[in-house]
Amino acid sequence: MSIKYEIYDGTKTYLYPNGVLATPEKIEKDFPGVTIFPHVIEVNGNVFQAVYELESIKNLRNIPEEYSIEEALLGLNSAFEAAQNYVPEPSAEERIAAALEFQNLNSMGVPE
Repeated sequence: MSIKYEIYDGTKTYLYPNGVLATPEKIEKDFPGVTIFPHVIEVNGNVFQAVYELESIKNLRNIPEEYSIEEALLGLNSAFEAAQNYVPEPSAEERIAAALEFQNLNSMGVPE
């Protein structure tokens, strides 16, 4: 998994997607709330993808409010990883369509 969530702590330098260095000073200028409330950042390698206020992303992702910061991060990263590996089951209609298509192709015979 290359995308992950971290607590913003003002100690790391990242890249913005446009290639501009995202130093702590630049991040704090662009997102002044990071110095007042705990924030979670979404990073892809060294690229700073997004910033979320901790409580708002916990609400958005249905993470219990009593979770600690570490538990919330674990939940966010686990949920993201699970979403990336999710393959939906085909619906009944899709299974029927596939069976009918197979039946039609099978009835045509195989050219020799």
